[in-house]
Amino acid sequence: MIGCGWVAQERHLPALHGMGDAEVIAISDTNAECLNRVAERFHIQNRCLDYRVMLDLPTIEAVAVCVPTQFHVEVALAVLDAGKHVFIEKPLALNLDDAARLIERAAQSRHKAMVGFNMRWHRLVRQAREIIQRGSLGGLDLMRTVFTAGSHFRPDLPPWRLQHELGGGLLFEHAVHHFDLWRFLLRSEVEEVLAKSWGEQSAAERTTVAAQMENGVLAASVFSLRASADNELEIYGQAGRLRVSCYRFDGLDFCRTSDSPGGIRTRLQGVARALREVPQAVLRLRQGGDYVASYQAEWRHFIDAVRHDTPVECTLTDGRRALQVALAAVHSAASGQAVKVAQAPAKITPLPSQPGSASRSAHGSPLR
Repeated sequence: MIGCGWVAQERHLPALHGMGDAEVIAISDTNAECLNRVAERFHIQNRCLDYRVMLDLPTIEAVAVCVPTQFHVEVALAVLDAGKHVFIEKPLALNLDDAARLIERAAQSRHKAMVGFNMRWHRLVRQAREIIQRGSLGGLDLMRTVFTAGSHFRPDLPPWRLQHELGGGLLFEHAVHHFDLWRFLLRSEVEEVLAKSWGEQSAAERTTVAAQMENGVLAASVFSLRASADNELEIYGQAGRLRVSCYRFDGLDFCRTSDSPGGIRTRLQGVARALREVPQAVLRLRQGGDYVASYQAEWRHFIDAVRHDTPVECTLTDGRRALQVALAAVHSAASGQAVKVAQAPAKITPLPSQPGSASRSAHGSPLR
C-alpha cells in the first residue's frame, strides 16, 4: 500500500486485515512517523519512505495507490512498469490527459487495474441496483442524492483535501462518488451538468449539481462539508420509488406508486423489515459496519479478478468518466453555465471573475 493517510488507516487496511487469502506485506509513505505508526498498528514488516524501493520487492503481487490525487498517475504507472496489479483510489487523476495516458498504458499490460469506488459495493447500493435491473421501478424518471459531512471543521485535514486544483474539495473528493453512482445505477452516461457553489474560492463548501443523463433521467445532488453526516440516494420510476440511506442498517426502502408512504401499513412493514435485519446488523457492526464491508467487498472483487484472471467491474474508463463529470461540474460552478460533459475542459481552468456569475461565495465574491 502506497500512502498511509486516513483512508488507508481507517478503511483499506482494516478491510484487508480480516481477509484470510490476502496479506499486506509492505507499506510506503513519505512521513516516517506516520509510516511507522501504521506499520505497528497493522503488524506490517516492510516499510519504505520511497515507494520505488518497495516496488522492487518480488513477493508483492498487487499495489494500492492511496496517495494524494496529483500523484495517482505517476505512482500507478510505476506500479504497472514494475509488473504489479494496481488498485487506484478515486478520483483517477487530476486531468483527462493523464487519465488517458494511464488507460493506454494499462491496456498494454497483462495486469489488472481498478478504481476504488467503494460505494458500488455498499450492501444497500447493490440491492438497489438489483431492484432497478429487475424493472421494479418501471421506467426511470428522477434521481436525487445527498452527501454531507463535517470535514471542513477537521483540524487534521491535509490542505490538499480542500483544493480542487490538487484533487480535493467537494466535487473531486466527495461528489465524484455520486457521479459514479449516477452512471452505475441508472446505466447511462451523464450528458450535461449545471452546478452552483458557495464557499471558499479554492474549494466550495456547499454545492448543488443538476444533470441530465443520456437516457433522459434527471439527477440532482446536494453536497456539503459543513453539516452532519448523511449519504442518501433516491430513484423515482413510473412504478415506484427507491430510497437508500447508506449510514443506516435498515436504509433500503422501496415504495410502489400505489402505496401511501405515510400509511400505517407501509410504516408497519418498514418496522418489521428493520426488526428482521437487527441480528445481521449487530454482526456487521462488530466487524466495522457496512462502510468497512464495502471496502472488503471491493477488495474481494479485485483479488478474485487477479486470482482468476477475470475482468474488474470498476475500470479505469469508469474512473475517467466520473472525473469528466467532476471537471464539467467545476467548470459549470465557475462559469455559471450548464456544461456538456463531452465538451468539458480536460483540466481545471480558473476563469476570470464575471459580474452576475451564478456561482458566488458566502461573502458574495465569484468563485473561480
